[in-house]
Amino acid sequence: MRKLKTLMSAIGLAGSAACVAGPFCVVGSGLGADCKYYDEASCARVAVERHAACIDRHTGVATGFNKDARYCLVGGGESKCYYYDAASCARAAQDHGGTCLERHRSGS
Repeated sequence: MRKLKTLMSAIGLAGSAACVAGPFCVVGSGLGADCKYYDEASCARVAVERHAACIDRHTGVATGFNKDARYCLVGGGESKCYYYDAASCARAAQDHGGTCLERHRSGS
């Protein structure tokens, strides 16, 4: 009986945690969406660590903090410039079709 109560508590906690999602998600090729961020700065910080991007969950658009990303996935009429390393951009290009280009830096 004790194991059943523990199991039910765990299921309840897991369910409630799944319902709590912040407005920002860290996304990257092969990572899925990690939407537990309530402020753009912490989302961007984790995105840089994971070589991923910080995306506004409601719009699906990369946030302003991705301005330092060096690589863009180009194709399908739009550019997604939120990749921090060539390898993750190349994986995304392979997965989604498109081309990965290094972002032009003015003044560099």
